[in-house]
Order: sequence, then structure tokens, then C-alpha cells
Amino acid sequence: MIKSQDILVLVKLISIEKQYIKFNNLYSDLKVDLNEAELDEFIELSAFYNSLSVRALSESIVISKSEVSECLKRLIKVGLLIVSSSFPLKRLNLEEMTWKTNKKALLELILYSFQYFFHTEVSSVDIGIPTVFNNKKLSEYLSYSSSLPYVWPAQSYRSISGLSVQPLHKSVPYASLEDNFLYEIFSLIDVFRIGSPREKKIAENLLREYLL
Repeated sequence: MIKSQDILVLVKLISIEKQYIKFNNLYSDLKVDLNEAELDEFIELSAFYNSLSVRALSESIVISKSEVSECLKRLIKVGLLIVSSSFPLKRLNLEEMTWKTNKKALLELILYSFQYFFHTEVSSVDIGIPTVFNNKKLSEYLSYSSSLPYVWPAQSYRSISGLSVQPLHKSVPYASLEDNFLYEIFSLIDVFRIGSPREKKIAENLLREYLL
């Protein structure tokens, strides 16, 4: 049975995967004389090399190392994470493996099951991190029907007052603070948990752009 923390780990891995692709595209023929802005981007993008250990994943998405390990095992078991390694699963270490995420399967899971298995309701006014229509692409097509935005209840420098929506997992608001891709994906995921059919159709098209 897939759990909400499994989705968090998977989306983080997709973010790292996309960072890796961008890094390779930009620096396949690396110049020696990078200017300051290019050097900053190089350092930022190359960080994925140090982000695949269980410890690093645990710190980046704010869940325990043991949870990360169990999530990885479940993701592999159901085919959402595909790995090639001679190591047994009890020694799971993505740094030493060839792996890829099954983004198409994740998309289908979001489209057809999240409204049932991860449904939530808009609650009372709270302080938190904006979600749903704060997704930069979704906001081009839709706007709030309410005078207040939807927020994940959490205290951070990005917190504002709004209508409370429980995140898919309690660590999502904090994991999204330092990963904009993760933030955008979970903002769209919330549309399938609380949105109308029209909103879901627009979110589906945007998810395809992000994931595929």
C-alpha cells in the first residue's frame, strides 16, 4: 500500500532527476572560465551529487532515515522507482545504483486515485504556506473563488493567512521551502484533492508538462 510519505520521496527523486538532466545539458562541455553567476548555478545544480544518500534525502524532506528507507523499498516494490543493482534491498543506496523514476505511473496515480485515497477538505482560517492556485502556472488559468488563499498550516518565512488545507504529508510544507519543483508539484496535487472537474483538467495538463 502506497503511503503519503512515499509520494513525497518520489517527487523529491524526480526533482533530483530533473536537476541531473539540466546539469548535464548545461555542462556537458564545461567552460573553465565561468563567470560568477555561472559558477553559482554550477554549484547549485551539482548539489544533486550529494543529495541521494538516505541521510541527505531525510534532511531535505524532513522525515526520518528509517522512513526514507522504507519508502524507497515500497516505491521499488510497486514499480514507481526502477533500480538496477546487485545489492539486496536492505542495503539500498541510490548513490551506488542506476535508477529512474516512473513518472508516467505517478501521473496516472495522481489523476485517478488521489481524490479518493488522499481527499481532504478546506478548513478554517490559519497561518501557513500558500498552495493550489499559488502554483505559478495554474494561476495563469485560474484564480481564487475565495477572498482568502489556500494554505498548508505551517510556520515559516513564507507563511500568510488563509484557508487551511492539510498537505498530503505533514512534511510537504517544509520540504517545499528549498525545492521549488517539489512545491509546484504538490500545489497541483492539491487540486486533485479539493478541486472542481474544470480545475482538475487544467491541473492535469500542467502536471504532464512538469512530469513527462
